[in-house]
Amino acid sequence: MRIVDTLVTSEDPIPDGVPNPIHETEGADAAGYAGALVSGIRTYGWAADTITKALGETWPESGWVDYSLRRPLFADEVLNIILEEDNDHWSISCVAGEDEKRVVLDGTAGLGNAAWLDELEPPEPGVMQPQPESLPTYDLDHVPLRQPLNPLTVHLSSERSRLLVAQDLGLDTPHYISEDVEPAFVHPYFLSGRMSPLTRHNFVYGPTIHARSQIQHKREARADQDITVSAQIVDAYDRKGHWYQVLDGIVTDGEGDVALIRHHTIFRPRPAQQSAKK
Repeated sequence: MRIVDTLVTSEDPIPDGVPNPIHETEGADAAGYAGALVSGIRTYGWAADTITKALGETWPESGWVDYSLRRPLFADEVLNIILEEDNDHWSISCVAGEDEKRVVLDGTAGLGNAAWLDELEPPEPGVMQPQPESLPTYDLDHVPLRQPLNPLTVHLSSERSRLLVAQDLGLDTPHYISEDVEPAFVHPYFLSGRMSPLTRHNFVYGPTIHARSQIQHKREARADQDITVSAQIVDAYDRKGHWYQVLDGIVTDGEGDVALIRHHTIFRPRPAQQSAKK
């Protein structure tokens, strides 16, 4: 079985008021790119809708996804989201451009527990503390490994939850935007997007690049309550001049665990002079 959805991308909003310079022209240029990048979280948000079409509404309740971001995606590009059934899971491919056919995201998704679930090392869920007057930074020699970070809590209203789907993603999926459902169901886009603002809630960064996410859904979240992400850095390394970090996190709400996430990101891209323009 094969499912294909097609859309045209748009300029990136600023999620939770925490900008990432890579999604603005100046920051993207400093990192060696030809223009501002559409965030990987939004690309995944579009793909998540197609995944739900393929796997059903059981997937955001107890399914998993493992996706990697391969190439830059820019505003106003055509994006084809392709899902193909492959034995006990589905293969995901997001292809940009009508002629070039760049794969910007690929991965797999399925129901039940992921094979890698036991590898995740999230901390115990915590309580958000006030931010200090100034936030620290660090390099590869001083990574605060396995030290629980200051959790990030936001109150997500049903109105805001629906706007994330309708405005940020430009989707009209009834399951997430219907005003007949109270409280609103929370789109997987919001859950996957918790890790980036969490890191900027704890540290000072320049441009960062989302590389990969592994997400295990435990229960479908509902709006009109506080949603908290707690996490710790479990690995950091250099690859071809990029500094990577891996964070394991847990998303909770007033009823308990919602999702477990392993978030891979480049927290310091190699200098622009070492990067080829794309």
